[in-house]
Amino acid sequence: MKFLKRIPILIFISFISLCALFFVIPLYVQPGESEVTAAPADTKKPEITAKDHKIPITAYSQNDPAWSGYLYGGLDPMNAYGCGPTALAIAVSSLTDTPFTPVDAAKWSEENGCYSPGSGSAHALIPTGAASHGLHVEKLAQLTPDAFCDALSFDKLLILLMGPGDFSDSGHFIVAYGYDENGNILVADPASKERSDIHWPAETLISQLSTWAHDGGPVWALSRL
Repeated sequence: MKFLKRIPILIFISFISLCALFFVIPLYVQPGESEVTAAPADTKKPEITAKDHKIPITAYSQNDPAWSGYLYGGLDPMNAYGCGPTALAIAVSSLTDTPFTPVDAAKWSEENGCYSPGSGSAHALIPTGAASHGLHVEKLAQLTPDAFCDALSFDKLLILLMGPGDFSDSGHFIVAYGYDENGNILVADPASKERSDIHWPAETLISQLSTWAHDGGPVWALSRL
């Protein structure tokens, strides 16, 4: 009899338990729905396009008072026509132990048929002048940002012959000597400190390269033998 008296109590307790489960479960996961969780933090590391690399150079300027008035070929002032000899002097002085100023380069050019009256320098000045001073010279065949950075990472200075654009209205030699962490190119412009201070996108330089270069141009890669 005592057991029979307890049956209603047990039924009541079971009913209460079922109700509790019915109302508690939906607080977590509703049937047919996925559990909502916080979006995971973005752990993807930023892509690094290039590590910076810089070749130590002797940065000559054709506007230096020490030689800006020197008459290249006896006719043309260095500050207006001396980008070729100055670029060559930067490369030779930076990659060898031989002191070689823009005037030295201009005289070599005059003596070896690379001076062009009223125009500056023949394109042959770069490969023949560099080779005659103990450097290895090669044409940069692929004109791409990766090719620029690859050559520079092996400590090869690049001499670029620029066409019309940011650097010249006609033709102008500059030297590339490194790149920053974003792959922008560091240049030494013989005619402009302001342009030399800019880190240039490789694509900009490539788009403004001379289209009429010869003797291995418009980009020569120079390195130690």
